[in-house]
Amino acid sequence: MIESAIKLTAYFGERDRATDRFLADALLDLFDAHGIATSILMRGVEGFGLKHHLHTDRLLSLSEDLPVVAVAVDAQSRIEALLPQVECLVGGGLVTLERARMIRGEAAGIDLPAGLQSGAV
Repeated sequence: MIESAIKLTAYFGERDRATDRFLADALLDLFDAHGIATSILMRGVEGFGLKHHLHTDRLLSLSEDLPVVAVAVDAQSRIEALLPQVECLVGGGLVTLERARMIRGEAAGIDLPAGLQSGAV
């Protein structure tokens, strides 16, 4: 079954904190508390930090505060319910919302639009 959904994405640094804990942990706990259908946390290996200095995990001295992305996908009403708390936690980071289509159950037998078929150009 395909359902309309909203994808919330929060971009921030791995050392960012929400009061006494890391922001990444706080966001995942928030997603869990709201019963969000699916969420993921991804840590980058390279990115730009404050003042656009390159951060990378290739050198230990440059690996501080690498980029992190927290993503949550669920129905619009559920995402909108937690959005104020996410905005408050993330503070100086970037939060985006995008339309999404969530596939539940078996994906076999679902007809995708022509532009999304594998091998379509």
